Amino acid sequence: MPMTTSATILEATRQAMTGLAPERLSMSAVARAAGVSRPTLYRWFPTKEDLLAAVAAYEEEQFTAGLREVIDLHPLPAERLDAALRYLVTYLESSAFPEPIGDHPAFALRWLAEGMPRQIDTFGDLLGDALDTIPAVAAGEVSRREATELLLRLAYSHFLIPHSDSEAFLEAIHGLAGVRPPNAP
Repeated sequence: MPMTTSATILEATRQAMTGLAPERLSMSAVARAAGVSRPTLYRWFPTKEDLLAAVAAYEEEQFTAGLREVIDLHPLPAERLDAALRYLVTYLESSAFPEPIGDHPAFALRWLAEGMPRQIDTFGDLLGDALDTIPAVAAGEVSRREATELLLRLAYSHFLIPHSDSEAFLEAIHGLAGVRPPNAP
């Protein structure tokens, strides 16, 4: 299925932002990268702020679609939680913003802060009863929402200041969540 003009522009913007701070991103460069005229770009996104907000929303949509797909493959709650944690860490590693602190910290932090409440809701809703496999949730010590927020904040710390060993980081998150990945000894 071919991408819409809007999606083409957003993908081109994501690519143009790699290694470039948003304040240095030009609408002309985005139009060139997307293969559209500047008037077409401005028709879809009248300002650079509109474009950046749309990129952040697009990134959230891509994350949610991928998470839903991963979760749907795993019928058992513990497997869903494991798959979701693995997806969360690997998605953030492969996102459009490979070095958010070095390249554009203000944008990355604003994007994370503004999106956090929605992402907590989305992640929690998609995981549902899988969160009950976390011992602290099962014991009533923390709510599903609190557990979700803690897991997201841990993963975002890896996004902002990457751990040198992603698998070790993921294993540590598993340990904190009390999750034993499938096929683990």
